[in-house]
Amino acid sequence: MRRAGAAVLVLAVGCAPLDVERRTERGPVLRTYTQEKALGERQPFADIQAQWPELTVSFTTADICRTEHHEEYAEEIISTYSSRGAAPSVSTGGALTAVGGFLLVGRTLFSDKPRLMAIDRTGHYGASNRELATGWGTALLILGVPALVTGIVELSRSGEKRETRKMDEMVALREVPCQAQPADGVVELAGGHGPPPPARMTSNAALRLTADEVRGLSFTGLLLDGTPVLLDEEDRDRLETFRTCAILLSAPVNPEALAREAKEHPERLRMRRGLARTCTTLPGAPVRPLLDALDSILANEE
Repeated sequence: MRRAGAAVLVLAVGCAPLDVERRTERGPVLRTYTQEKALGERQPFADIQAQWPELTVSFTTADICRTEHHEEYAEEIISTYSSRGAAPSVSTGGALTAVGGFLLVGRTLFSDKPRLMAIDRTGHYGASNRELATGWGTALLILGVPALVTGIVELSRSGEKRETRKMDEMVALREVPCQAQPADGVVELAGGHGPPPPARMTSNAALRLTADEVRGLSFTGLLLDGTPVLLDEEDRDRLETFRTCAILLSAPVNPEALAREAKEHPERLRMRRGLARTCTTLPGAPVRPLLDALDSILANEE
């Protein structure tokens, strides 16, 4: 009987449900670090420099390195355990246990004489008040003790539990050329109109083109040994500026022709002045005579 009661008590306590609410709070940053990894994808790159009247294209091959910036920080997981039935279980179980215990402890206060006014079919008189108190006390204890213990255990299991763990987060990612090496090879000028220009061989990992050559060539990209060469935006702009200025500065400055054009097509002349101003970014470009003539003519027209 005791084992059965203990088993019922263990099952009641073990099956008591708990409500769990978890939240996560980020703590301070512990450290930051950088990881760099080569992807094994070597690509040809070009760097374009201009020194009038020559354009120098320097070639390199470089791997692509992925640079990851990480933050390591502490993270706290807060688990809140609660039971909505703990308080009712304690109050109900406590009341039943108290009444049942009182009936059992004080059963001697009740009469042990059978109830003569009641008799069953077998001829036995009804149970005495002491027997009734004992039965009711036992029943109330069987119901009250598990409820009381379950409520107390649930209350003891309620509360907060904090767990701290270390977390790692990647906050930035960049892929940049790395481990660059000069590269020689056959250069093709590709992407222009008409038949492609003849391929050229680099010298000391560089290709040099004069303003006269660039003016007569049509191309938008470069190939090194058949592989497209990567150019950044600044180098592309420098290439287009050099090509534009090679055409713009090829003709001699003729103030009379410019004056006639200012009267017939002033917008065209203003556009030419804007292009001439961009040529001032090329070291050594002889743009000053043209720019002075354009400024003087347009000032007179205004």
